Amino acid sequence: MTPERWLAAFVLVNVLDAALTLYALKLGGSEGNPLLRAMMRRVHPALVLAATKGAYIVAVGVMLAQIAPWLPWMTAFFVAVCAWNVVQIMRLRKTTPA
Repeated sequence: MTPERWLAAFVLVNVLDAALTLYALKLGGSEGNPLLRAMMRRVHPALVLAATKGAYIVAVGVMLAQIAPWLPWMTAFFVAVCAWNVVQIMRLRKTTPA
């Protein structure tokens, strides 16, 4: 794949991660990243996620030529994070009353 397509995949996976994180938080879950968790105590979680995900995406886009060799691995990392979020959501849905 071209670096631009990997960038598109990276963006989509980060947007999915943010959406899954917000859903998990709504179900009573917590953010796994301690820095983001601390920020979410002071600022609305959607704003924190939008700012951090936006910063990741802009930084990767600006440094695309340098990051291109690492972009598949970075995307795979966030795919794994999304998979973990899905597992946690499934657990939360089992324990959360309807």
